[in-house]
Amino acid sequence: MSKIDVYLDEKQIDNLKMILNQSHVGIHLLFDNQFISQVFKQDFKEDDFFTVENLVRAQEDLIRLIKAQTIEQKKTFISKLNCEQQNRLVRAYFYIIENDIKQNQSRPH
Repeated sequence: MSKIDVYLDEKQIDNLKMILNQSHVGIHLLFDNQFISQVFKQDFKEDDFFTVENLVRAQEDLIRLIKAQTIEQKKTFISKLNCEQQNRLVRAYFYIIENDIKQNQSRPH
């Protein structure tokens, strides 16, 4: 998979930072907690998520999500996705959160 540059304005960057900061403390502004629970109750093979085809689709949806200006626009975008796309987006979102938390943890010397 090749690298894709995504250009965001300052408002989009601030919005993304706010969403990530809230998610670190368990507040998920984009997804209903019940929906998150349903996604993670489904049988799932991590290897299936990390196929090139699936990652490309997740990346495309994430880029469109990030470019939405407001939380409400982001939620509207998500609501228009089909169930498979929504599930993929939730999983991608949590992989991003997990990686962001790991990167921001202080490392012992």
